[in-house]
Amino acid sequence: MNIDFSTLPEWVNKKFYPLWFDRHRFVIKKGGAGSGKSVDTFRCATYRMTAEKGHNYLVCRKYGVTNSISTIPLMRACISDWNLWPVFKENKSNQTITSLATGNQMKFIGLDDIEKVKSITFDNGPLTDIIIEEATEATEKDFMGLNLRLRGQAKQPFQMTMMFNPVSDTHWLKKVFFDNVGGKRDRAIIHESTYLDNRFIDKEYRQELEQLEFQDKVYYEIYALGNWGSIGNLVFRNVKFDTCPYGYWDFDHVYAGMDFGYNHYHAIELIGIKDGVKYSFAELYVRYMTNNEIIAANEEKQVLLKQQPCTADSAEPKSIKEWSNAGYDVTGAVKGKDSVKTQIGFLNRGTWIIDPSKCPGLANEVGSFKWKEDKEGNPLDEPVSFKDDGIAACRYAIEELTDMNTAMSSIPSGKVIEDDYEDEFEYKGFIV
Repeated sequence: MNIDFSTLPEWVNKKFYPLWFDRHRFVIKKGGAGSGKSVDTFRCATYRMTAEKGHNYLVCRKYGVTNSISTIPLMRACISDWNLWPVFKENKSNQTITSLATGNQMKFIGLDDIEKVKSITFDNGPLTDIIIEEATEATEKDFMGLNLRLRGQAKQPFQMTMMFNPVSDTHWLKKVFFDNVGGKRDRAIIHESTYLDNRFIDKEYRQELEQLEFQDKVYYEIYALGNWGSIGNLVFRNVKFDTCPYGYWDFDHVYAGMDFGYNHYHAIELIGIKDGVKYSFAELYVRYMTNNEIIAANEEKQVLLKQQPCTADSAEPKSIKEWSNAGYDVTGAVKGKDSVKTQIGFLNRGTWIIDPSKCPGLANEVGSFKWKEDKEGNPLDEPVSFKDDGIAACRYAIEELTDMNTAMSSIPSGKVIEDDYEDEFEYKGFIV
C-alpha cells in the first residue's frame, strides 16, 4: 500500500504550513475562534503519525471526559478525511490510536487524573509529542509537569503544542511565552491566527464571528481578532464549580433541556435540585453530528433517559419530532417576552453548582458568558449570544419554573419519573 502525500498543501491553510516542519520545543498557537488551529494541529499529527517514525503523542484536556467530545472525534475525522483508516487502529477502551505504518501511537488523557499521566507508556519508544487543547484550562503546574515528561533519547525532537483563545491577559501563558524574554520563550515559536486565515471556515460561522463587532467589543477582540482580552461583566455571579456528590435518583427533582446544533454544539444539560440548591451533573455536548448520531451517542452515555421530560429549542420542530420518534419525551420551549432574562435570573438566584468533570462544556461557557456593554463599557441588560449552547439548554430546562414564577423553596419533592426504568472541500484521500 502506497501513501501519496503530494497533495498535502491543498489540505493545509498557508499560514499554518511552515509549522509542520518546525522543531521548536514549544509551539504556541494563539488565535481567535474558527482560525483552524485545532484542525491543523491534528492534521499535522496525522501526517507525522503516518509518515515519520518515532512519534508518540499524548493529547491532553483539563478534564478527561472532554476528549470524547473534542480531540478524539477530531483525530478520527482527520484520518477519515485522508482515507487512512486502513493504516490506523483505534482501541476505544484505553483511548489509543496506533499507526500500523510506523508503530507510532497517540493517547488521550485528562489532567484531572495526574497519576495516570505519570504512568503513561507507549509500545514503541518514549513520549515525544504533547498536545494541549484549550491550553487556558491548564494550570502552570500542569504545564510544568507535562514538560518534564519530554525527556530521554528519541528519534524525533520533543515538542509540545498548545492551542487557545486569548481570553485573559493575566493568564500564565502570556507571562511565560509572550511577556518574558529568554527562558522558555527562546525555545518557542509563537503563531497567531484568526478566522481570516482559515480558507475552510463555513460561511455561517464566519458571519457569526463578524457579527460580534456589533455585539461586544471584548468578544470581538478575543474571538474574532485573536487579541488578548479580559472578560468582565460576567453574567453568573453565584455559580460554583465543584464535584456533584449526588446521582440522578438522589435529587428532589430533575430538569432537562436541549439546544440543537451542528456547527454549534448540540447540548443536553440535566439540572438536579437538592435541598434548594441547583446542580448541573450530566451533559451531552457534541457537534458535527446528525440527530440520529446524537441519539445513538446519548443512548450509549445514558445522559437523557427516555422517560425524562426534556424542553428543547422550539425553533427546530423537525429535530424535536426525530427525538420524539425515537421514544424521548421532548417538547418545544414556549419562550416569550423577556424569557431569556427571566431564565438567567432564575439560574443566578441562590446557589448553582456545576460539576466541571461531568459538564465541561457548560463549565467552559459559564466562565466567559458576559453581558453586552455600551460604548463606555457599562453592562447592558442583555447577554452576548456566543458560546452559549449549554447555557441555552439550561435555560430551557428550567423554563417551566420561570413560567410558573416558582421560587426555589416551593420546588416539589420526589423524582420526575418513577424508578422503573467537522470542512466544505472535495474528498480526495491519500491512499492510492
